[in-house]
Amino acid sequence: MAEPIYGVLYEHQQTKKLLQYVPEESIVFLWHQDLDGVAVNGMIEAKVKAVINMYRSYSGTFQHPHVSSLLKAGIAVYDVKELHRRKDYTFDGEEMMIDQNGLYMIEGLKSYKVASLEVYDQQLVLEKDELARTHYSSSYEQFVLNTLNFAKKEQLWFQTKPQLPHCLHVMKGKHVCVVARNTNYEKDVQVLRSLLNQKNLVIIAVDGAADGLLKKRIKPHFIFGDMDSISERAMFCGATLICHQHVNGDSPGKKRVDRLGLETELIQFVGTSEDVAIMAAYWSEVSRIFLVGCRLGMEEFLEKGRPGMGATWLARIQAGAKITDLKGIHHIASSSVAFNSMIPKVERPSMLEFVRSFIQERFYAWKKKEVL
Repeated sequence: MAEPIYGVLYEHQQTKKLLQYVPEESIVFLWHQDLDGVAVNGMIEAKVKAVINMYRSYSGTFQHPHVSSLLKAGIAVYDVKELHRRKDYTFDGEEMMIDQNGLYMIEGLKSYKVASLEVYDQQLVLEKDELARTHYSSSYEQFVLNTLNFAKKEQLWFQTKPQLPHCLHVMKGKHVCVVARNTNYEKDVQVLRSLLNQKNLVIIAVDGAADGLLKKRIKPHFIFGDMDSISERAMFCGATLICHQHVNGDSPGKKRVDRLGLETELIQFVGTSEDVAIMAAYWSEVSRIFLVGCRLGMEEFLEKGRPGMGATWLARIQAGAKITDLKGIHHIASSSVAFNSMIPKVERPSMLEFVRSFIQERFYAWKKKEVL
């Protein structure tokens, strides 16, 4: 029987915001259908003790490895089966205990049950994997249809050059690197440090990727996005802020920037903030666009709650000739290290041994010749 887990509990409707302040060794309470890689990396980095989710951490709608990653890191994962007390507040540092698949709040010497939990183990993960495989065909078909439908509606945005902030003219003719906050993107950044430190390279960080770059002591020139997953420290790093204005005119990023008293520029376009950054570089007539961490693929979009990728597909179609996608390049570096480690090391003889062997060979050759 598993030992009880004790810790303080923190909750937020948005996992990325929760991970900006949650202390180490705590328990996190999420509202996150199908955990994504960025959230899981953040929870592992924060060394949380356990994850409790009001939604399904692994629904089985599509296959992903993120619950397994948490379990391998020694982090327990639970989904709420039933709330036993009406929850009309947000957990914010309460002392809690997880025991026998129940969540208990501790008050002094007493405790009371808050929720019944379903625990994830390897058997449940395997069952979810199998369920996802059975759903794959229909999920893939629906994702493709959604992508085509979105692309049909959004392709007009790609036919004419949008109004760009004047500050972007400095990118013309240069190499640009767009860095997005995706699973393991920091490992790619580490491998690409020499590229990213080139003086003539313009670096665009998409939202929270700015924090990852600054951790590696790399300062972006521009920060694009909704400014919802980026720290205030990064926003004050001196980069030019470009807020994504959605097609309906709303710009949540500008509202936050204004509250902080910072200056910003707006760019209105369809798609994700990654798409906006790529197309801004393309329309600014850059010579090459390097991508690090940018999403491309059904799993990466589904885990972010996006049922299609119309604008992303259109952006790749339009800017494809200028794009060099470097996402996952750390795998090449690690594979190289692993390959080299498999090559047996040959012990080189010392100079003394080499001379001794040489003399012996010559002596035996002379003796053999003398005998003949």
